[in-house]
Amino acid sequence: MFLIIGSLFFTTTPTAFFQQMSSRIVLLSIAVTFGSSFMASLIVFVFSVPTAYVLSRKTFWGKRVLETAVVDLPLSFPPGVDGLILLLLLSKTGILGKFLEHFHVHVPYTFAAVVLAKLFVSIPFMISFVREAFDRVDKNIENVAYTLGASSFQIFYKLTFPLSIWGVLKGLVMALSKSLGEIGATLILAGGLTSSTGTMSVLIYFATQKGEMDKAIALAIILEFLTFILLTIIKFFFKETTHKIHA
Repeated sequence: MFLIIGSLFFTTTPTAFFQQMSSRIVLLSIAVTFGSSFMASLIVFVFSVPTAYVLSRKTFWGKRVLETAVVDLPLSFPPGVDGLILLLLLSKTGILGKFLEHFHVHVPYTFAAVVLAKLFVSIPFMISFVREAFDRVDKNIENVAYTLGASSFQIFYKLTFPLSIWGVLKGLVMALSKSLGEIGATLILAGGLTSSTGTMSVLIYFATQKGEMDKAIALAIILEFLTFILLTIIKFFFKETTHKIHA
C-alpha cells in the first residue's frame, strides 16, 4: 500500500509539481473544491445533528423508513446514481426544477450543484457517526435532568451534545473528507466544465482523458495529502469507544 500511495511522488518532479500549482485552472479547482466542501460540511452539520438526535432518541411510526431513506439508501447508491437522481429532480423538467424555475433559480451546472452533490453524498456518513455518538450517551443522565425540570432543548445542548461532541466532530471530519474527493455526483450534476464547477477530482478525470498527466498527478498529490491529514486527525484526536458515556 505504501508503494501504491507513494507512486504518485515518483512519477513527477518538484519542478513539474510547482509549475502546475501556479496554473490558474489548478488554483481555481482547489478554490472550488475547498469552498464547496466547507459549505457542504456546514450544511451537513446543521441538518444531520437534529436528524441523528431524532433517530437516536425518538420512537415513532415510520422510523425505520426514515432511517433507510436518509442513511442506508444514500450510502448504498453509487455516487453516479446520486448525481443522476439529483439531475432528474432539479432539471427544468424535474419536480423540484419546475418549482425553482418560478423563482428563476437554476441549479444544475452551477457552483450550487457542486455543493449539493457533495452534501448529498456526505450527509449519510455524518448522520451515521453522530447517531452513534448520541447512542453512547447514557439516557439515565437525561432522565435525571427531566426529573429536575430541565426542558428537552436544555438537556440536548447542556448534556447530550457536549458529551457526544467528539463523535460529532469525527463525523464532521469524515464528511469533509468524503466531500473533498467526491466526483461521481459532481460530474453528473455540475459537469465540471466551467471555472465555478471544476473541482479537483473532476479536473483529474478530464486531465487523464486528455493525457495531461502532470496536472492530474499534482492534483492527486494534494488530495492524497489532505486525506492523510484528515485521517491522521481522526486517529490521534478521536479515540474509538464502544462504552456508554456517563456524566
